[in-house]
Amino acid sequence: MQQQKEMNLFDLFSALGRGIGRGIKAIFMGIGECVRLSLRKWWITIPVLGLFIAAALYLSREENRTYKVTAVAIVNGATKDVLHREYTALDKSSYLFNHQNLATTLGISQELAADNSWFVTYDIIDFMADDIPDVIDFEDELPYDTTSIHMTDRLALQFRTKKPNNVPALQEAILNYLNTRESILKPYALFHTNLEREAKFHHDQLEKLDSLTSVFYFSNNQEAQLSLHNTKNGVVLGGREIKLFLDDIQDEMDILKKTDNRLAYASAPVVLQTPFVVEPNAINGPIKCTAIALVIGWLFSIMIATLVEHFKEILDWIKRK
Repeated sequence: MQQQKEMNLFDLFSALGRGIGRGIKAIFMGIGECVRLSLRKWWITIPVLGLFIAAALYLSREENRTYKVTAVAIVNGATKDVLHREYTALDKSSYLFNHQNLATTLGISQELAADNSWFVTYDIIDFMADDIPDVIDFEDELPYDTTSIHMTDRLALQFRTKKPNNVPALQEAILNYLNTRESILKPYALFHTNLEREAKFHHDQLEKLDSLTSVFYFSNNQEAQLSLHNTKNGVVLGGREIKLFLDDIQDEMDILKKTDNRLAYASAPVVLQTPFVVEPNAINGPIKCTAIALVIGWLFSIMIATLVEHFKEILDWIKRK
């Protein structure tokens, strides 16, 4: 019975292997048939490919190329969800409405606002749990767990532009827009006050620990390091152990370093940790567009060639009652 089960399992895997082999063979045979059809109907294939390549080169011309622009923003006081909502609202701008187009929203000229779109955000991931950003989750696939911490006060801001030379002016306009939004501006004042108070507290604590260590060290250094202690059981000769507060000082210095660094980035409700940077490779570059055009154009030419080659059969099928 056991041998029969093992043979059945072996047969199952064998059948699966044969099925995969037949599928791969069918794919290659299908590609071969398409190639032969393209060669037979070359007078269809070549013009169609030419049209698609021409369209690709036109769409990827220099003045029409689109570039991704990315920055890392720190939000002070408000949550990153609020920042996400306010920033992505720019993507809903429409020139059909005077009050909701990008130029009006950002307070800039129509020329500067033109050809900018796709305003999106991505989470910043801290793998080491040290408050230092490690990667941007562009694929939006990293889970929320202890190995990939999604930072709560940072977001990657991204948009697409056809005029990369306008990015510095757009950066200023975007920051001005974000820093005047009520949902971002209101929580900032209390956050900044508390952060300054926290920094001052840790500065004071560090000074106190440092002074206390100095006083304790020098006062104990003046006294005898050996002492006699009277006990019920007799006299004990012992040494005076000097214990400094070095561990406490180091802990305070670590906390203070993080607090001061955070305070340095709290000069406004939203600040940029890294400015907007234009990716050098266009989304619709000529090489990429031409490659896509070749594939789509060839498939389109195959469809036309198939219709032409089987035109009589298709016509008979349509006329069939």
